[in-house]
Amino acid sequence: MQTRSSPHLFVTDRGAGEPVLLITGWTISSAVFDPVAGLYLPHVRVVAYDHRGAGRSAAWLAPVSMAMLAADAARVLDDRGIASAHVVGLSMGAAVALELAIRMPHRLKSLVLIGGGTGGPATARPNARAAAGTVGTVLLDTVRHRHVWPAAALFSARFRDEHPDKVAEYMTYFARHRAPPWMTGWQALATACFGRRGSLARVRAPTLVLHGGHDGMAPVANGQLLADGIPAAELHVVDDAGHAVPLEHPTASAELLIAWVRRHTTVEPVAPRRRDLIGERVTRPFSLPAGMLRNTRQAAGSLGRRWTPPRQAG
Repeated sequence: MQTRSSPHLFVTDRGAGEPVLLITGWTISSAVFDPVAGLYLPHVRVVAYDHRGAGRSAAWLAPVSMAMLAADAARVLDDRGIASAHVVGLSMGAAVALELAIRMPHRLKSLVLIGGGTGGPATARPNARAAAGTVGTVLLDTVRHRHVWPAAALFSARFRDEHPDKVAEYMTYFARHRAPPWMTGWQALATACFGRRGSLARVRAPTLVLHGGHDGMAPVANGQLLADGIPAAELHVVDDAGHAVPLEHPTASAELLIAWVRRHTTVEPVAPRRRDLIGERVTRPFSLPAGMLRNTRQAAGSLGRRWTPPRQAG
């Protein structure tokens, strides 16, 4: 029976071998992985899904948080009898994957963060005008049901110039099964309230940070922050790529990911502790305001360090 707390999620489960869970990004469905899935399927089991209220998953009208979306990722694994997986997050999906690694470390054999960031005040921002244009275009096109992402936000200028046909093909996958307007807003709110720089040391899974050197949505400094904060994380920067690294460099990205999975096949995730499992469930409903408060405190602290009040005379 479908319940309000557990809406039906659209899931694809293909291939065999080590399970790899793919988590998609803001407003887009897991269809974005379809053009490159064939490169992975001969080697690993690929599980992908659409976020609640978005894509082909059941409708959801209420706000969402990264903790809620991370719990959905764990539920996808549960429904397939997978105790732990190699979790790969793209863009906002990297935030979901990071939240899962922090809140439920026993569900990960390894972690791959693509085009992600720590969130919060520490986030390295793209050019303000370009970022505003990207967000505005996505919101407007979602309302108009045109469902077209601006290619400049996803791919490097080199790739757009040299492979216009491939860009056009990829854009059709970004346009499929897009989130409705209200979920576009709720996901944006969840992203705005996400901030985990102070929690990176809690990540226990082996971590690969993959970032494009010309990422126009999440500048490469974000990948460096992740790699610096997560214990023993490996940073791989693709100098000539934009935000959608696996699409710009499909073969090289697939080879990198498959090699990474093979290196960590025998990893044993940390054993879950009952008090941690209870704590995760108890704190999950409050994660959205908690994240907002955490980011506000960090922003205030940063402002205080930059501004020193003048001494009073006398």
